[in-house]
Amino acid sequence: MKTMKTLLIATLLHFFLPKAYSQNDSIQISGRLKGLGNKSVWISFADDAGLSRSYKANANNDAFTLKVPRLQNPAIARFDVSISRTSTRNSNPAPKLDLFVFDRDISIKGDALLVQFADVNGDEENNALAVYKQLVKKGEMRNYEIMQQLFNEEKITSSANKEALMAEATATNRKLVNVKRDFVKTHPNAFASVFLLTRMENLYTAGDFISTWNSLSPKYKNHPVAEKIKAYIKKISTTPEGADAIGFQKTDNHGKTISLANYKGKTVLLDFWGSWCGPCRASNPHLKALYAKYQSKGFEIIAIAQEQKKVLEEARGLWLKAIEEDALPYTNILNNEDIDRQNLVKDYNIMAFPTKILVSNEGKILMRITSSATDDIDRALEKIYGF
Repeated sequence: MKTMKTLLIATLLHFFLPKAYSQNDSIQISGRLKGLGNKSVWISFADDAGLSRSYKANANNDAFTLKVPRLQNPAIARFDVSISRTSTRNSNPAPKLDLFVFDRDISIKGDALLVQFADVNGDEENNALAVYKQLVKKGEMRNYEIMQQLFNEEKITSSANKEALMAEATATNRKLVNVKRDFVKTHPNAFASVFLLTRMENLYTAGDFISTWNSLSPKYKNHPVAEKIKAYIKKISTTPEGADAIGFQKTDNHGKTISLANYKGKTVLLDFWGSWCGPCRASNPHLKALYAKYQSKGFEIIAIAQEQKKVLEEARGLWLKAIEEDALPYTNILNNEDIDRQNLVKDYNIMAFPTKILVSNEGKILMRITSSATDDIDRALEKIYGF
């Protein structure tokens, strides 16, 4: 009898344990998206071993269910629907939904056509990300609507209307910058903060980015996604705040030799740009306004262009044309010229355009920032000149 009982238990374990293990080793992602109908949904992410995973399921009357592996560490995932979604009339794909695959079931609710704004809830890390998304949702939805209008020309009634929309989007983005920074600051333990920092390099000065990273808890600092942040910090640390700006001698567009050493006593903004760079050209009007405001007080701008043409004369032609078109009143030099002797893009470790580096009247680096998404330079100049 004892032997028969042992065999029975062993048989039951043989049949039931694998099933229980399988259930415990997976999580369920389910939800409802208005307008999804019976179309499919899919999700992709890298598992704990770094292997790419992708899962797909058909919906039933807007409802869907996916089963994916349970992970030891949260993974950044992208979720989308099979419905055609475009962000502009040029058929650019609309953004996908960001979420995390981790160790608990997840629910997703929203509109299939606006799936990037869907609500995601479940485990601790997705719930923290949900808090962030609610903070920025109104502004990001409005900016999405603006981009739809700007790239659907039949909806733009006039150039004045277009300018008004662009101004609104710029103002909204400026407000969102502070919201995003505040979230990271107040959620030092959240994986969402590490994830967001990988996308927020342009929303901080180099010094503020480093200090923000250092203020986070060590909980996820060794996560694979953090490697991108560490690599970026290593590069920008070659020009730390307080260090001497790297000196140079270049010829400007008028044939005059420009030496940074000759600008001691003046606050100088080094603007790394190019004629091919849309955001660079878009920031030129604001730079001109700053120059007009502070030039008489000792403020100077040295615009350092990097052109993509390999033939120097072609690069020079595009550079000079852009200077004329944008009516740039300050000092302009072309990095392509005499690049074998000194490459300023390499020396300053420029990874993206535009990058702006503010140098003090003593030749020290005050700040470094990529893009024009913030008003850090404006506030620094206001502090220096008192207005």
